[in-house]
Amino acid sequence: MNNSVCGNGGCIIASNLHNSAEVLPSMIVQLARLAHVLGPANILVSVYESGSTDATRDWLDLLRGVLGALSVRHVITSQGSLTRSRGQDRIAFLASVRQAAVDQAAAACASSRFSRSAGACSASRLVFINDVFFAAADVVRLLQYGVNTGGDAADGSGYDVACGMDFEPILADLPPARQRDAMTSHLQRTWGLAEPTAARLSTWPLAFRYWKKAYRRAPSLLRSLPLLFYDIWVARDLTGARLHRAAPYVAHAASAKRLRAGLPTEVYCCWNGLVALAAEPLLPGRSGGSVRFRAGDVAVGECAASECSLLCDDLRRLGRGAAVMDPGVRVTYRRVAAERLFASREGTDGASVDAGSSTISGAADDDYTGIEINSREEWSAGVLADLAAWRRQHVSADVPRSVECCGLRPGSEGVDFEHGCSRVPAPRGPAAP
Repeated sequence: MNNSVCGNGGCIIASNLHNSAEVLPSMIVQLARLAHVLGPANILVSVYESGSTDATRDWLDLLRGVLGALSVRHVITSQGSLTRSRGQDRIAFLASVRQAAVDQAAAACASSRFSRSAGACSASRLVFINDVFFAAADVVRLLQYGVNTGGDAADGSGYDVACGMDFEPILADLPPARQRDAMTSHLQRTWGLAEPTAARLSTWPLAFRYWKKAYRRAPSLLRSLPLLFYDIWVARDLTGARLHRAAPYVAHAASAKRLRAGLPTEVYCCWNGLVALAAEPLLPGRSGGSVRFRAGDVAVGECAASECSLLCDDLRRLGRGAAVMDPGVRVTYRRVAAERLFASREGTDGASVDAGSSTISGAADDDYTGIEINSREEWSAGVLADLAAWRRQHVSADVPRSVECCGLRPGSEGVDFEHGCSRVPAPRGPAAP
C-alpha cells in the first residue's frame, strides 16, 4: 500500500466521543500506529468530546500525552460546550458535534504546515472514526481509494467517500427462532440448565421477555451471537436501497457477488463507523468547502435522515460523492465483538484480540454472515484496477434515480425500518454546461 498517501497535503483524523472509556485504550494504540505508518508530521488528530460521565476524559488526557510525545499535531476538546438539550433534535445535535470536530481541525490545520495558502487548510483527506475498535492498517487501506490518479473514480481511485463495514451482535434483529435458540444455549452455559429445561423456558413468553431484558447486552450472551451489519440507516447500495443485516447485505446482484467474495464495491452512501472523505468539500476556506454536517429540512420535504446520509446527498449535489465500501475493513463498537472480528490479525489493543479465523462470522460454529474474507491477503493496487473494471460495467451517471429514505419521526429516537422507509428522488449534480 501507498504509505505516503498523506504526504501531499496531509490527513485529518477526526472523532466524536461520549462515554467511550471502553474503546479509548485501543484507539490510542491504533492512532499511535497510524502516526508511525503515515508519518507523525502528516496527520492531524481532532477529537471533540462532551457530556461523558465515565473515564473518557482521563483517557483523552493520556491521548494528548501520547500524541505530543510522537510530535503529532492535535486538537482535543474535553468537556465541550455542545451537549444535547432537552427536546433538541437528535440529528441536529449529532451534526453540531461532528461539525465542531471539523471546524477545530480546520482552524488548527490552517495555522500548520498543511496550509499552503493564508487562512485555508490544504489537507486532502478527512477520516472520521466513530467510537469503534479499529485497526490502523484499515485506515491506511481506506485512504488508498482517495489517491486521485485519474481525476475521478474511473480508475478505482479518487473516491470522495471510502468506508469499511461495522458489525455488532444484535439479539433483536435475529429471527425469533434464532433468539430462542440463543436463550436456550445461554441458559445452558450460564445457569447450568439441562437442554430440555432451557428449551422449554425459551418458549415461555414471560421468561423469554425477562431473559431478553436482563441479558441482551451481557458479554456472556453477546459472545455467542452472530455478528450482523450495523449501519443500515446510512448505508445505501448502488441502486439507492438500504443494506441488510446479514449477507449478502445488498439486493443488487453484482454488488452482492463482490461482497460475498470480500471485494470492495461502489455504493451510493456509507459511513459504517470508519470513513475516509475527500477533505476539500468540508473544509472552510477551500474552493469547494461548502458542505457542512446538518439535519434534514423536513419543512421542504427533505428526508429526516442521518447527518451522514445528508452529507452524501450534499456531495452528490456538487457533482461529487462517488463512494466505495470495502468489506475487508471491519470495525465494531464492543470489545466482545472485536475479539472475534479481528481474528487472525494483530490485536487492536496490542494484546489479546487475536482469535484465529479468516471469516467474518458469528460464533465459531455459526457462519451467519456468509462472507469470506481472507484478512491475510495484502491489499494491492490490483484491487483498484479490478474495481475500476467493475465500475465501467455497472455504474452510470444517472443511477440511482431514487434513494430509500428511512426518516426519524418527530420526537422519536429510533427509525422504524419495517414501516418507515420509502423511495425519494435522488439528488442531482449541477447540469453539464
